[in-house]
Amino acid sequence: MTRPNLPKRRSDGQPLIVSEQRRKELGGSFASAQAAAEAGEYDALRPRYPEQAVKDLLALVRFRAGYDFQHEAFPRVVEFGAGTGIFTRQLLAAGARVHAVEPSAPMLEILLETSREFGSDSTVHGHCASYEETGLPGACADLVVAAQAWHWFDPAHAQTEAARLLKPHGTLALIWNYLDTSDSTVHRLTRIMRAGDVYRPDWRPSLNPELFSPASSTEYRWKRTLKVTEILRYATTLSSWLSADDVERAKRRTNLEDFLLRERGLAPEDSVVLPQITALHMSTR
Repeated sequence: MTRPNLPKRRSDGQPLIVSEQRRKELGGSFASAQAAAEAGEYDALRPRYPEQAVKDLLALVRFRAGYDFQHEAFPRVVEFGAGTGIFTRQLLAAGARVHAVEPSAPMLEILLETSREFGSDSTVHGHCASYEETGLPGACADLVVAAQAWHWFDPAHAQTEAARLLKPHGTLALIWNYLDTSDSTVHRLTRIMRAGDVYRPDWRPSLNPELFSPASSTEYRWKRTLKVTEILRYATTLSSWLSADDVERAKRRTNLEDFLLRERGLAPEDSVVLPQITALHMSTR
C-alpha cells in the first residue's frame, strides 16, 4: 500500500506559500476577486470550528486578563482577516466583544448581517481594513486572533500590530481547520482541489520572543460530512480556485467529478465523511 505524500515541516521562516508574490496573489484573491455571491458560498461551505476550541481559548483569555466570570465575562477581541464571520459568530455566541478586521467588503457585509443574531451593535464592530493598519487604538484587546488567515499575512508586520493592540498579558491565538490527509479520500481531494489547508503536525508559528511567549498548541480531531454537490461547491471557495483562469477551473471540476461520481461511484446527493483536524496555537503578550 502506497502511503500518501507527507507534508514537510514548516515554520514562519519556511511558510506554506514560499513565494511572497504568490502569497499576496492568493491572499488578495479574497478581497479583489470575490463577488457577493462567492463570499456567500464561502460562508455556507467553509467549516465551523469545534466549540471546545472556542471554549478553551476564551477560558484562557479570561484567566490571563483576570476577568471575574460573574461580573466581567466579555473579553475584547480583535480578529484579523475575519472573512464572512464564521469564527466571529462563534466568539460572539461565547460572550466576546469583537472588532472584526476584514479587507473584503463583500465578506465584511455578510459578517455584519449574520452576526446580528449573535450580538448587537455594541458587541461586534466591522472594519474594512487590513491587519497591517487596523486603525484601532493601542492596548484595546484581551485577544487578537486569526482564524484560517495567518498564512496570508507577513508574520513580522502582523505580530507588531497584534502586540500594539493587546493589553499586557493579552493573548495572540492562531487557529486553522485542516483536512486530514491521512484519510485516502481526503488526500485525493486535496490534490485535485489544490487545497492548502493541509495539517502539518510539527508546524508551530515562529513568534518574535521580544513580543510573545512561545506558542502552546492544542489539536482537535473531528469529522465533517458533505454531499458530493457541496464538495464541488466547497472547491470554488479556495484561493487556488479564485486565482485560477477558466480553463484551469474547468479542468479541476472535471477531475473532481471523475473521482467522486465515476471512480467512487457516488451520486450527487450522496454524503462523504471528511476527517478534520483543528489546530489552536496560543501565545502571551
